[in-house]
Amino acid sequence: MSAVARSGLAAYLALLRLATARHGELRRPLLRAQLQRQVHVAGVAALPIIMVLAVLTGAGVSIQLAALIGAEADLTQRLLFLGLFFELAPLLSALVVVARSSAGIASELAVMNLHDEFTALRRLGVPPADFLLLPRIFGLAIALPAVTACFQAAALASGWLATALIDGRPLLDAAGRFLDLANPWLALLSLAKGALTGAAIGIIACQRGSSGEASAQAISDAAITSVGAGLVAVFVIDVAFAALVWAMAWA
Repeated sequence: MSAVARSGLAAYLALLRLATARHGELRRPLLRAQLQRQVHVAGVAALPIIMVLAVLTGAGVSIQLAALIGAEADLTQRLLFLGLFFELAPLLSALVVVARSSAGIASELAVMNLHDEFTALRRLGVPPADFLLLPRIFGLAIALPAVTACFQAAALASGWLATALIDGRPLLDAAGRFLDLANPWLALLSLAKGALTGAAIGIIACQRGSSGEASAQAISDAAITSVGAGLVAVFVIDVAFAALVWAMAWA
């Protein structure tokens, strides 16, 4: 591992320790308002594109599976759960959040750094990490599971509808067959994956945005590097959870 990679990882871990130790500060009204703002920006504002992607993904996956395997097959329902619900929904939700929020957070913090707002907050007696970083990290950790749950619900509804139309069965029959084979623990695990991924995206974006040089070039550099590193983190966490599910299945 290169020195640059080691220093970057050490900075992420230091920020993770800070967030873990200082999370109680979010109970303060000013920080709670900032947290709500970040949840709205990263979650609520992302819902239109999330819902469109979810409906198209759910219908497309269901139609392909019905054509290849058959709409009534148990394998189709298992693949819908593991492939669509557990895998694609959290992954695509995370990619949308990275694309929308990671660059925005990093560039916003880089602009603040350029205008020396971190120092101004210190002079006012406000810890910059508490006010600027904690709401963004925990905001993404809350928003991404919520967005993922919305994606899962919309994708399943469109998938059930597509299956019912193809197979000529009532919609409730298609939904009931899926629910009979679904694993509730994996559903909860998918939300835990979303929370961990959201926190990782937030930590990376905050570290990249707050640690660069105070220059105009640093703003674009922070946005670009935060998106790239955020994408890597999303896929690393996704592979780790896939390996965990495989280990649970064979345990």
